[in-house]
Amino acid sequence: MSDLQSADSGDFVDVHVVDNFYQACSFIPMSFALVTTVHDGGETGIGPHALLAPFGITPPHSMLLISRHNSGTAANLRRHGKCALNYVPFARQAFTGIANMGSPGMSLEDKAKANPYTMIDSPTPEKAADPECPQIVAEAFQVFECTWHDWVGLHQMTDDRGQAYNSHFILNIDKILLREEYAGAVEKGEVYPDMPIFCGFRPATGFWFAETNPPFSVPLPKVEGLEHQHIFYVANRIHADFQFTEDACKALTGIPRPFLQDALKGIVERAQQDGVPVIDVDYLKKIRP
Repeated sequence: MSDLQSADSGDFVDVHVVDNFYQACSFIPMSFALVTTVHDGGETGIGPHALLAPFGITPPHSMLLISRHNSGTAANLRRHGKCALNYVPFARQAFTGIANMGSPGMSLEDKAKANPYTMIDSPTPEKAADPECPQIVAEAFQVFECTWHDWVGLHQMTDDRGQAYNSHFILNIDKILLREEYAGAVEKGEVYPDMPIFCGFRPATGFWFAETNPPFSVPLPKVEGLEHQHIFYVANRIHADFQFTEDACKALTGIPRPFLQDALKGIVERAQQDGVPVIDVDYLKKIRP
C-alpha cells in the first residue's frame, strides 16, 4: 500500500457540526501556547490556548488568539492589553498540569498548584519593569511577547441573542524570544525543538496530546526561468529594513543553493554598513567585482 492509499474505513458520513467543532466532531492537530497575562492584583496568570495562529505576516506582525469571552486570559487582555505566548517542549509529565490549568473556573491558587513550570521575569528590560507585563515560562523554547490593539475591530462575537461567546485578539508581536540553540538554526531548519501537538478534548477520556516525529525537508522544485523568485523570497526575509529588487535577484541566480543564505546575509551586512536600504543591480555591481 502506498503512502497515498488509505485503509478501507467505510464511506464518508455527514457529522453534525456543534460548538468547538475543531475537537468535538473532527480531528485537527494543533500547536498550543501557555498564555501568560497579569491579573487585577498583579499576579501572573497562565492558561493553555490552542486557537492561536499567525495573522499579520507582514508589518504589523501579529498573532490571532481566540478565547472564551469570560476566560481569565480574555479579561486580563482587555484590562492591560499585554501577554506572552509561551511555547513549551514535549514533556509527558507536564500534561496533567496543563490540562488542569485549562479547566474553566479554577482559582489562581489552584492554577498555581497545577502549574508544572517555573515562572521568571522577562529578559526584555522594559517588559520586566512594567507591572502590566506578565512573567514568562522558564522552560519554554520560544516566547512571543505581545500587545493587543483592537485595530481590526474583530474583538467580540455575539450570538443571535446578543450574548458574547468568543473574543478575538489581534496580538501585535513586540519580541520573539528563542532559545540560543534554535535561534541560529531557525532558517535552515538544522535543529527543531520537540514540540507537543494538541489533538483535542474528548469528553469520555480527557485531553489528547501527541509527540512529533523528527521533521524532514522536501526540496523546492527548480522551475526553469523562475529561480530568481526563490531568491527574492529568501532575500527579502533577511532584514525588514533592507530589500532586494527583482532584477538584483535575477543577477544572483548563479549562487549554488547551499551557499545562498550566507551570500545574501553577507550582501545585507554590506548594505547596512553602506546605508543602502534598496539592493539593486547597480549596488551589486559596486560591491561584487
